[in-house]
Amino acid sequence: MDAPVINPQFDDASRKFSEGLIAVELEKKWGYIDKAGKIVINPQFDYANSEFIDGLAQVNIGDKSGYINRDGKYIWNPTN
Repeated sequence: MDAPVINPQFDDASRKFSEGLIAVELEKKWGYIDKAGKIVINPQFDYANSEFIDGLAQVNIGDKSGYINRDGKYIWNPTN
């Protein structure tokens, strides 16, 4: 299976796609793109887990951690 080719436009990226998305860093914030390279969840997090598990991914804002769904909506708001 061929890996998707995405133009280099991000500062960093996770190693692999998970549930069709991959975490990317842009200007010191993390978000997610799809396999076409389209930003699906805007870079807004200080940390974004590279994997979605059952449709959820852990994200951090400062020292607070929460979980988002594949639409970028908080399922569990960031807390300490």
